[in-house]
Amino acid sequence: MYTIPKDNMMTENPRNEKGIQILSKGNHITKLGKNHYRVESQTSDKSYSVRKTPDADVWECTCADFNFNLRKGKDDKNCKHILACMMLQTTVQTEKKIEKIDLPKVCPKCQSTTYRKHGYRIVKEKIKRQRYDCLQCNHKFTLNDSGFANMRFSPQIITECINLSMNGMSLRNIARHIKSVHDVTVSHGAIADWVKKYMGLIKEYADSQIPELSDVWSLDEAMINVKDTKEMKGKGFYDWLWTAIDPKTRFVIATQISKRREIVDARNIIAKGKQVSQPNYVITDSLRTYEQAIRKELDNRKVAHIKTNALKDGFQNRPIERYHNELREKLKAKRGLGNDESAQRFAENYRTYHNFVRGHTGLDGSTPAEASGIDLELGHDKIRDLITKSVESKSNFAVQLGKRIEKVNIVNEKDSIKITCKGWMEKQTWREINDILKLSGFNWLSNGKDSCWLKLLS
Repeated sequence: MYTIPKDNMMTENPRNEKGIQILSKGNHITKLGKNHYRVESQTSDKSYSVRKTPDADVWECTCADFNFNLRKGKDDKNCKHILACMMLQTTVQTEKKIEKIDLPKVCPKCQSTTYRKHGYRIVKEKIKRQRYDCLQCNHKFTLNDSGFANMRFSPQIITECINLSMNGMSLRNIARHIKSVHDVTVSHGAIADWVKKYMGLIKEYADSQIPELSDVWSLDEAMINVKDTKEMKGKGFYDWLWTAIDPKTRFVIATQISKRREIVDARNIIAKGKQVSQPNYVITDSLRTYEQAIRKELDNRKVAHIKTNALKDGFQNRPIERYHNELREKLKAKRGLGNDESAQRFAENYRTYHNFVRGHTGLDGSTPAEASGIDLELGHDKIRDLITKSVESKSNFAVQLGKRIEKVNIVNEKDSIKITCKGWMEKQTWREINDILKLSGFNWLSNGKDSCWLKLLS
C-alpha cells in the first residue's frame, strides 16, 4: 500500500478520485521501465500501457478515455490511469528522497574507512540521510552533520542562543526569548553547555588562521568583576583583563586574565601576542609595568614604546579602550563572571567572536578577520559556518583525499593513524595521496609487507 500525498487528493475531479482508488489497491500498477507502467483495468481483465515521454512532461495511455480526449483536443487529456501513475511517482520520490552527499566516508571518531550502512536519519523536509556504523570503534555517524550530530535541538536554535549569549544577554533571558519566538523550551544550563562546547571548537579553528596585521600593537588592562575569586586587598572581587589589539584592523591579537598588574603579567600577554605577530610600535598607557615588560620581551632597538595619557593626550589608544568598553557592556547582564577559569574562557571566546563574527562600523561592516586578509566565505549565520569549518578541519586529510580515500584503508590504533594501500593504483593517484599525507604530518614506514603511512597522535 502507498501513502497518497495530500496535494494529489483533489476531490473536485472524479478522475483524481478514480486514480487514487487504483493506486490504493497496491497491485494494480506494475513498473516496466523508468517512466513506463502497466495498469490493470478496474472493470475487465484488460491492462493499459502508460508511458511518459523522456524529453517532456507528457503522458500517454492506451485506454479509450485518453484516446477520446486526445481526438477532442481537450486541455486535460490525463485519464485515471495516468493520474494514478503520476501519484505513484510523486509518492515514491517522497518516500525514497535520500540525501546525496559527496564526502569521504570516514569515521569522525577513529578516522577508519571500515563501516557498514546502518539505517537513515530524517533531516529537513523529510529527507533521509544515510547513517553508518564504524566496524572498528562501533561509532554511529552520518556525513554532513557539521558538528550538530545527536543534538536534540536544531542548529538554528543553538547558533541563535550562542549569538545572543556573546551579545550580552543572560542565559535565562535567552531561554525566555527562544520560548516566546520559537515555542521551544530549552534550559539555561543547556545554553551554557552549547556556548562552552561550540565556542571552544571555533576558537581552536580560528587560532589556526594567520592574519595579516600592521606593525602596531595597542596594549591595555581592564578590571572585570569575578564572583568566585580571591578578594583583592579589600577592594572587591575582580581580575585584570590584559588585551593586545591591532588598531588598524581591530583584530584582537591576545587576551589574558591575571590577579595582579605586575611585570610577569605584562610579559605574559606580550609573549602570547608574539606568537601571532611581531610589532614595531607598542602603544600603552603610563603604567610602568609595560616599560619593563617590553624591554625584556621585545627588542628595544627595533620596537618603539609609545606611552600615552588618556585624558591629556586625547585617547590615542582609543581602539583598545573601545574594545574593553564593549566587553564591560556584555558583562553587565551577566553581573560578573563565575571564577578565574570561566573568566579566561569568556575572554578567549569573546576574542574569537569579536574577530570572526561581529561586524564593525569602522571597518565598513567587515569583521577584523576579513580586514586582516582572512576570508573564510562565511554566510549570514557566521557561527554555524564556523562550526562546520571547525569540524571539517579536524579530519582535513580525509577531506583532501576526496574520492582517493576509496583506494586506501585507514585504521586508528589508539596512538596512531595507519594508512595502507588497498591494491594497485595509478602512479598519479599514488603521488597525490603521498603529497596530501606528507603535508598532513604522516610519515612513510617501510617495513616489508606492512609498509604504510603512519601518523602519531599526541
